[in-house]
Amino acid sequence: MSEEQKPYSIEGWDLSGGSVDMSVLLNGYTFTIDLSAECFVNSPIALQRFEVFFKMLRGELGEIHHPEVREFAEDVADVFLPEFEKLAPPKPHKGKLTLADRVPRGYFRCDYRVVDENPMVGAITKRDKAWPIIAAAHEGCDMRRQSVFPLFDPADVEVPYIDRHSIYDVTPRKVVANGKTVCFKSCFAPYDCIEEVDKHLAIRSAGASAQRLNISRLFGIVADRQGLASGLLYEWIYTKAEETLAAAATVDTPMALREKWVSQLRAAVAGLHDLGFVWGDVKADNVLIDEDDNAILIDLEGGSTDEWVDREIGDTVEGDLQGLERLVDFIFNDDSPWRRQEQRLREAPIALGAGIPIA
Repeated sequence: MSEEQKPYSIEGWDLSGGSVDMSVLLNGYTFTIDLSAECFVNSPIALQRFEVFFKMLRGELGEIHHPEVREFAEDVADVFLPEFEKLAPPKPHKGKLTLADRVPRGYFRCDYRVVDENPMVGAITKRDKAWPIIAAAHEGCDMRRQSVFPLFDPADVEVPYIDRHSIYDVTPRKVVANGKTVCFKSCFAPYDCIEEVDKHLAIRSAGASAQRLNISRLFGIVADRQGLASGLLYEWIYTKAEETLAAAATVDTPMALREKWVSQLRAAVAGLHDLGFVWGDVKADNVLIDEDDNAILIDLEGGSTDEWVDREIGDTVEGDLQGLERLVDFIFNDDSPWRRQEQRLREAPIALGAGIPIA
């Protein structure tokens, strides 16, 4: 993959059946590219590459930051780049930057085609933001229904930045709300965060025992005037340099520390189950190691990762317990297959398109 800096960013994707809606952000404009097997006409090589990409999205390799996943996504986005640059002119920024300044300036839906192995731009259609209409049909989208967690207007959440010409290249993560440093987690759509918020509402109301669980703590909700959420604000967790369990667990980790992590994770998962919830996306990358060597469970939005939890039991208590035991093996066993898997992802990622060009 080219090391050149792309002018756009891959924001994520929404999977439905056998199709992918991939979101690309350039200068504040969101372009949604439709990808499915139907996009490929007389193009078995390109179709094979898409199928490998889609399989990776379904599994552990489907992280946005994974180099092989990003390579395919960027190859697709590059086909549209000349058109994107015409439709999305840059916009320099002055003064304080907030989440409101990074609200998309416009939305487009894009048709992608590959004919005879040649990728090409299909129709690009301007569209209105559909979330308010869609969200209205989803019970619980209006975050004004609860009063436990404060709602923040996007204009009240500051995003640190350096270059005024590239504010849309900034990925808001460490932000400031009410003078407090917090972690921003964006929502792809308002209904995506309903389950996560409900879990934290239950945890907050469950009393002191639940407050002692080693899990991330919701601080507030970023929402518009209709109460539709665009993101969640979490208490900032100051971590070790390695940040996650995936990187922190090594052959040099003392046994006492391993036992501490396992005890904390078992207690956190059991506590969630006692409240009637599941963790869902159990994996080593969803455990942070803080400055005091505590293992803290994050990402309560649900879902699961195939390599950690069998798909047929994903998002269930049974799935949590399976993933937890694999985490325990990951921590205690230096030759764990899940430890080796993480090492492979970091040291020698598989080649998504080896010998299979997109063009």
